[in-house]
Amino acid sequence: MLDHLARPVQEDGPPYKAADSLWRLASFPGVYLKVTERNFLGAKSGRATPETFFGRLVSEFGASRIAWGSNYPASERSLPDLLALAEDALRFLPETDREWVFSRTAQTLYPALANRQ
Repeated sequence: MLDHLARPVQEDGPPYKAADSLWRLASFPGVYLKVTERNFLGAKSGRATPETFFGRLVSEFGASRIAWGSNYPASERSLPDLLALAEDALRFLPETDREWVFSRTAQTLYPALANRQ
């Protein structure tokens, strides 16, 4: 089960039944998510699409509980490529939701980041 939380199964597509353990966590307000390259690539595999997977993720958790994580330098991709992958996948979201995912959630979790602006 823990592997499915870190790497939810996305290939089955909507309603993402194989990721039920992830969706159940949404009821716990102290649970935040980090989305990474694996999630963005997974959202383009099988029957999954970024719009259906991340649309549901934002609907269930709220953008204020989701943070983008580059996993750089552990990833083989460059930092600009990782950012472009994430931005492309989340382009359909309203700007406010994207602001939360790409910065405001991290600033909430790590207030020192907010003070650096």
